[in-house]
Amino acid sequence: MIALDWTVFVQIVNFLLLVYLLNLVLFRPLRQGLKARQAEIISFEGDVAQLNVNEQGVLNQIQENLAEARRQGLSQREALRQEGSQAEASLLEKVKQEVDEEWAKVEKKIKEDMAKARKALQAQAQDFAQALAAKIIGRELS
Repeated sequence: MIALDWTVFVQIVNFLLLVYLLNLVLFRPLRQGLKARQAEIISFEGDVAQLNVNEQGVLNQIQENLAEARRQGLSQREALRQEGSQAEASLLEKVKQEVDEEWAKVEKKIKEDMAKARKALQAQAQDFAQALAAKIIGRELS
């Protein structure tokens, strides 16, 4: 049987003193460290959530800027294309005018050369006709 004497009370006091000292030295610092870690984790989770929201905002802004840049690029490309088409049409018109002018000069030169050749041939036609007739007949024509 268990005897209840003064040593039981000493053991109870010893146990309570040990629990108090362990609580003071070991358990309280551990609990405080765990609470601090939990608070830090909650703080980090809040920061992560805020960063996720900021990330979405930044991504949306980047997408908007990219879309705007694309729109501006397309409009500039279209403006350059139209400018190029106008320059091409202007250049083609200029070249066509130059070709027409050159063609008119060449045509005029050809007509002048043909007129000179006709005059020269008309003057010589009588002589050629008489020479040809003389060869055909075999005698001189008078």
